[in-house]
Amino acid sequence: MLPLMSRVLIQSDTLNLGLPVGKEGYIIAYNRQVDVAYRYLVRVPAVQKEFWVIEQDIRPLKESETVEDYSKAAEDVLIDVALQTRQFDIIKQLKWKKNK
Repeated sequence: MLPLMSRVLIQSDTLNLGLPVGKEGYIIAYNRQVDVAYRYLVRVPAVQKEFWVIEQDIRPLKESETVEDYSKAAEDVLIDVALQTRQFDIIKQLKWKKNK
């Protein structure tokens, strides 16, 4: 059983509930009843909704995955700033770090 407030990624929509596949969310509650298929209540901030999901539809996010996501987002912001200010040496430095 996954702990409360753990970050998860919705990886499938097995029961066709309209889950936002590929979005990340947080486990805010879980159902302990044995006869109910829906095990976790997941809050997805991207769509501002909660969804009851089965355990096979989600997977926990590791710390390394979230760090990679944040570094990619920061890199995109740096590229946008470099293009707006016409400082192309920033883009060259980012490409050099990637090739290292």
